[in-house]
Amino acid sequence: MSEQWPNASRPSLSAQQTDQSIDAAADRFRERFGCAARVVIRAPGRVNLIGEHTDYNGLPVLPFAIAQSHCLAAADCGQPVIEIANADPQYGPKAIALDDLSAFSTAGQWDNYLRAALMGLLDTGLIEREHLSGGLRVAVSSDLPARVGLSSSSALVVGFALAALHAHRVQFERLRLAEALAEAEHYVGTRGGGMDQAVCLLGQKDHAARIDFFPLQVEPVSFGEGVEVFLADSGVRVEKSSAGRALFNRRPIECRLALALFKKWAASHDRDAPWGKWIGQGHERVRYWGDLVKPPLKLPHESLLPAIREALVQPRYTTADLIKHLGLGEIELRETYLKMGADEYMPEPSDGFRLRQRAEHVVAEALRVEQAVAALRERNWGRLGNLISASHESCRDLYEISCPEIERLVTAAAETGALASRLTGAGFGGCTLHLVGQDSGERFIGEMRRHLGTTLRLWKVVPSPGAEVEI
Repeated sequence: MSEQWPNASRPSLSAQQTDQSIDAAADRFRERFGCAARVVIRAPGRVNLIGEHTDYNGLPVLPFAIAQSHCLAAADCGQPVIEIANADPQYGPKAIALDDLSAFSTAGQWDNYLRAALMGLLDTGLIEREHLSGGLRVAVSSDLPARVGLSSSSALVVGFALAALHAHRVQFERLRLAEALAEAEHYVGTRGGGMDQAVCLLGQKDHAARIDFFPLQVEPVSFGEGVEVFLADSGVRVEKSSAGRALFNRRPIECRLALALFKKWAASHDRDAPWGKWIGQGHERVRYWGDLVKPPLKLPHESLLPAIREALVQPRYTTADLIKHLGLGEIELRETYLKMGADEYMPEPSDGFRLRQRAEHVVAEALRVEQAVAALRERNWGRLGNLISASHESCRDLYEISCPEIERLVTAAAETGALASRLTGAGFGGCTLHLVGQDSGERFIGEMRRHLGTTLRLWKVVPSPGAEVEI
């Protein structure tokens, strides 16, 4: 399998930087291992226009891949050992025996992303252990910053997986690989969805991607001209696989609990009541919020939102409330809904389980995604801006994933005349996304730095190709 670099030049500020990263990865490989790499891979980061925390709920998102990327040079080595090196000295070289592949390092260590990628390939049968018996050597260079909400960790998992597959000449299908790697990332402790892996592998130049889940479906949406997208760095860093793990994992758990209570409420209605039709349509098969708005149920988002408010009446729930309403014992509740890892469970939050708020956000956010796709196709930038702004307000007020530094950036951008701004990524820090009029970027950057200081880090991003491979 040979996938070539596209002839079109890479746009935006990272064209030269990415080329330098590709060369640096190849040079680092030769320097470290004394031979030439067999394959070179570019695994890009992503920006999410709208659709925050909807993916693991089976609801759509609208991201695009960006030019900033991890670049990996790789080859097999003829012995059952895996060696990785990085051009960035803060990520030291690692050597892993194949038999120790599942012995993960402490949270936050960069070799865990390699382990997760390979374990995911093995779990799904995309690669066999006998392939890996020939070992693997990988050198990494990057212009994709970590912990700023641009999916650097998922891009690294994708890059390592592609390195293993291509170095060992294994055929694969990218859609299936994206699904496998979304599950594989759970090995590093984050219970997310599949947006990052899908857009990293399947993104297209000049297009956003409407991505739906369970099953995974990717539809390109032309971006066109008329607006530009800028990112601003809040300076707040949250490592999802270590310090931020509990913050991030709380939200998927609350969404699952909210759905469980909603299903109990709906099933309590007789067949002639508005929600009684569920009983005859197998509501027990509803596993995600997205199952409610997809066939066969196809419930309108607009009617689902008031039902959520009727079903989840409490502003916060205690563990005792959940045991009572779900009819479960404490142990069953923990094992079914509160599990975060092996022998690790989510404790009751000090402010209680915020179930109605989480459910309202994800259902309304999914509707905004569909409306944003239509606005993007119509080049209705005012409508798109309103939806992006509404998304941020919901992320801040209902999903509670913003922070003061993010709000400062959003407020400043509004004062500069940006069409819309919002946090992008998992939240709690990282970057903000800003939609500005075509050719207004220089003025936007100048005004933002006048408000917030000349050291503010701002840059333009454009929809770029997904992962590329050169053999």
